[in-house]
Amino acid sequence: MAFTRRRFLGSAAAASLLPLAPAYARQHAGDLDVAIIGGGVSGVYAAWRLRQARPELHVRLFEMSDRIGGRLRSVAFPQAPQLVGEVGGMRFLDDQRHVAPLVRQLGLARRFYPLFGKNNRLALRGKTFPYSEAGTPGHLYPYNIPDTEQSQDSTAYMDGIARIVPDAKTMTPEKWRKIRATLLYKGRPLKDWSAWTMLSEVFTHEELAFQQDSAGYDDVALHESGLDQFDFVFTGIDFNKPFYTVVGGYQKLPTTLAEEAKRAGAGISMQTRLASVAIAPDGLFHLALVTADGRRAAITARQVVLALPRRSLELIDDFPARREPHFADMISSVDPIPACKALLLYPKPWWRDLGITGGRSVTDMQARQFYPLGAETERTSAEPTNGHGVLMMYSDANTVEYWKEAAPPAQREAYGFQWLAGGSQLAQEVHREAKLVYGSDAPQPLAACFQDWTAEPYGGGWHFWRIGTDSAVMADRVQKPFADRDLYICGEAYGVYEPGWVEGALERAETMLQRHFGLPAPKWLT
Repeated sequence: MAFTRRRFLGSAAAASLLPLAPAYARQHAGDLDVAIIGGGVSGVYAAWRLRQARPELHVRLFEMSDRIGGRLRSVAFPQAPQLVGEVGGMRFLDDQRHVAPLVRQLGLARRFYPLFGKNNRLALRGKTFPYSEAGTPGHLYPYNIPDTEQSQDSTAYMDGIARIVPDAKTMTPEKWRKIRATLLYKGRPLKDWSAWTMLSEVFTHEELAFQQDSAGYDDVALHESGLDQFDFVFTGIDFNKPFYTVVGGYQKLPTTLAEEAKRAGAGISMQTRLASVAIAPDGLFHLALVTADGRRAAITARQVVLALPRRSLELIDDFPARREPHFADMISSVDPIPACKALLLYPKPWWRDLGITGGRSVTDMQARQFYPLGAETERTSAEPTNGHGVLMMYSDANTVEYWKEAAPPAQREAYGFQWLAGGSQLAQEVHREAKLVYGSDAPQPLAACFQDWTAEPYGGGWHFWRIGTDSAVMADRVQKPFADRDLYICGEAYGVYEPGWVEGALERAETMLQRHFGLPAPKWLT
C-alpha cells in the first residue's frame, strides 16, 4: 500500500542584471507602470510576459537577494561543476500545462529525471529491500497490517478513500472539480476536516504509519485539509509518469526568463528589498526600496505585483493594507511547510555498484529521501561528472528541525544555504543513514551543502491551504485582494491544485496576466 506524495548557477546572468538606479524614473504619472516584487519563477515570468505582450509598459522587477530563482536553486561543487544538484525544486512532467511548453519555448535542453528504479531501496523499521522485492513474501516490514497491504498491487489505500469519497475508484479530475466543494463527510465539508483526522477514521494507526513512512513525506500530517488531500489524490501529480529536469539545473528556467525579460525591455534590480508599500489618493502606489548597502529610493507605480510567498509578505516593514482584516485573513490562509535538502559530494557514484543509476530511495529515518546523481544513463555529453557522485537528502515537516540542529547557523544573508565540510556533523549523519538505507559501505564524502527553506524570507518549501479554506475560491480572491486597487499576488504559495510545484507558480502568474492585465494566452501555451 505504498503511498506517494508529492556552487549557485546563473551567477553570470545575475551579475548582468541592473542595480537600483534613478535612471528609470520618469517623473510622470508614476515612475513605473508595473512594479514586480520577487525574483522567483512567477515574478520573472510575469515581467517577461508583460514586456512581450505590452512593450509600451514600463516594467521593473525588484529582488532582495543576489540571485534569481527563489525556491529554485541549482548547485554544483567546484570539483564537478557540471554535476548539478537541486536544493529546491527539481522536476516537472511533460503533461503539466505551463512549465513543459515553457521549457520548450525557451529552448532549454531537458532530460529524464528518474524517480523509481527496481534497485532503489525502501528502508523501514530496520529492514531494507530493493523496490523490486519489497512487499513480496520474505520481504515484508514489521507493521501490524495484513501482508497484502504491503504488496505493490495493493488497493488498500483507495479502498479506504472510497469510504470517504464513494466514487473514488472511478473518479476523474473533471468530475472531482464539479463535486469537491459540495461533498460532505459526516455532514461536514471536506475543507473543514484535517486530512490526518479524516484518514485516521478509515485507516488504523499502523496503516497510516506505513503509508507515511513509505511515501517519504510527512507533510500530510501537518496542517493539510481533507479537501487539499483529495485535490491531490484526484487531480494531482501522477508519479507513474516520467519526470524531466533542465540540463544544467532547473534554476536555468528563471534565470533564462530574467534574461529574456531584460531583452524585452524590463528592468531588474537585484539586492533591492521592498520596505514599504502604500497607496495614495491619486491611486498610485508609493514604494520604499532599500539596497544591500543601505541606500534608499522612493518610487511610484500604477500597478504592483507581489510575487512572494506568505512569509515574504509578512516581512514587508510598512504595509498598511496587511492590517485590513480581510487581507490579513487571505495572507494567513496558507501555511508554509518546513523542508530542507542536503547534497553530499563523493569521489565516485558508489551506488552504481548496487545497480542504481538514479531514482529515489525512501526511509523512515530522519533523511526520509535519497536521490543519487552522477550515474544516470540519461546524462548528456555536456554534463561530465569528473568521476564524482552527489547524493541528495530531502526531508520535510518535523524532521527538518533535526537537520537544522545538526548544521551550524547560517548567515542571514545566505537565506538558509551554506557549504559544509564532508566531515561536518550534518554530512556525517546523512552519510551514516545513507549506508543503512543502501545496505552498503561507502567512501567518505568530500564536501556537503545544506539548504533550510524555513529560513527568512521563504518560511517553508511549499504551502498548504489552511483547514476551512477552499483553495479554488481563495486562490482567485487573493490574486487581486482589493477590488479598487491594482495590487496583485501570485506564486506557488497561493496556487490551486499543485502546491510546491513550478507548474502551480506559473499557472497563478499566467492566470493573473490574462484575467487582470488583459494579456492573450501565448501561442505556445497548449
